Amino acid sequence: MKSNTSTICLLATLICFLTVTHAQDNTYYTPLKDDPALHRQWMTATEQRYKNDVAALNGRYKKDFEALYKERWENIRRMYSEKEIITAGHAATYLQELAKAIIQANPALGSLDTRIVFSRAWWPNASSMGEGTIIVNIGLFNRLRNESQAAFVLCHELAHLYLNHSNKSIERYVNTINSQEFQKELKRIKQSEYQKNQRAEALLKNLAFRSRRHSREHEHEADSLAVEWLRNTFFDIREALTCLALLDSADSDKHNTDPALEQVFHFQEYPFQARWVKKEESLFSALAARHEEESKPERDSLKTHPDCTNRIKKLEASVASWYKAGSRLFVINESLFNQLQQEFDYEIIEHCFRTGNISRSLYYSLQMLPERRNDPYLVTNIGRCLNELYKAQKAHTLSKIVDLPAPYHDKKYDKLLRFIQELRLKDIAAISYYFLLPWQKAFTVHEEFATVFNTSKQHYNRP
Repeated sequence: MKSNTSTICLLATLICFLTVTHAQDNTYYTPLKDDPALHRQWMTATEQRYKNDVAALNGRYKKDFEALYKERWENIRRMYSEKEIITAGHAATYLQELAKAIIQANPALGSLDTRIVFSRAWWPNASSMGEGTIIVNIGLFNRLRNESQAAFVLCHELAHLYLNHSNKSIERYVNTINSQEFQKELKRIKQSEYQKNQRAEALLKNLAFRSRRHSREHEHEADSLAVEWLRNTFFDIREALTCLALLDSADSDKHNTDPALEQVFHFQEYPFQARWVKKEESLFSALAARHEEESKPERDSLKTHPDCTNRIKKLEASVASWYKAGSRLFVINESLFNQLQQEFDYEIIEHCFRTGNISRSLYYSLQMLPERRNDPYLVTNIGRCLNELYKAQKAHTLSKIVDLPAPYHDKKYDKLLRFIQELRLKDIAAISYYFLLPWQKAFTVHEEFATVFNTSKQHYNRP
């Protein structure tokens, strides 16, 4: 046992030496700088569209529609105000050029009132809000392999907008909650003596599942129209199928690497403790595992991208017949596509940190570290995340910046969450200090690192 510990210490020291030796060759990542003018332009256009939609409402359930339109507008406005929407010049321009190549090849799309934007959200998704805003999460874009896949995603979301799927879903929801059947059931629940909350929850869940089924119908319709539009461009239509196959596993991490907490946070002066990541077997654990197994059908139904296998099968014949020799994987700018993917890896980490999602910011940094050990931004961010954990635990507000361990998390992420929960205040201070210490000389040229390291020293009370 002693020899294993010595080996780990020697290996950790060697890794740190190699890392620090070459660190000075790396630049510190600078977050994307948004364009205030473009931000105002998109916000103004979105607000005007909301006002126009509300002004056009009439009929018996006008107030219900107005409430849902307002909720949609406020959700979009929040994304702008919290700087979730990217308006940085090269990123925004690239996305517009990608959309332009599709719209110009399909005249039917020319009359659509669209605002196609990147979101800094980490989860892999794209969405058509229904009033003209189409959002592509960078957590999806940075998983794609080429522009043809990105073009299919845009065609798919444009199809949702063209077919008015979002507003049809709102209409269906409003009609359902105002139906005699729904209102009678709601009245029965209110008048019941027992289990009011459970019955109301079951009623709403049933409504949600019915909406999901309708959404699946919409997904197939949007897929079909998307490949029809994609065939008119120079993009490779076959990538519609590879994109759907990729989306089928999109709920797992992009960097499918183990953060290796036992090695990254093991120091000769402060050895890693096995108890920090030990998964306790208890009645609670058994119940959680049982719930995990029993909820599989429900979780599968609520996947970010459900039913991809069937969606692929329905498109295969059309794709095969419409494929054109000479179509290309990249049409706009392959170099910029690759550049954006690299930048977006960092933007996700930065956005998570800035919005207080510290556990995810730390997790993604640790996942990228094995591939980019010389990266001063990643090293600094791991340190500043640890410093935030220290401050939050001291103030008893850890739950505000850290997710709680749960069976539905990715196992690697859940391991990090358990690790955080097991650390004492002095553990966090020591881990932060000793993690940053080997980089002190190489990275102090970076102002952010110097600030983070000094804060870490203060927490650990080191001279």
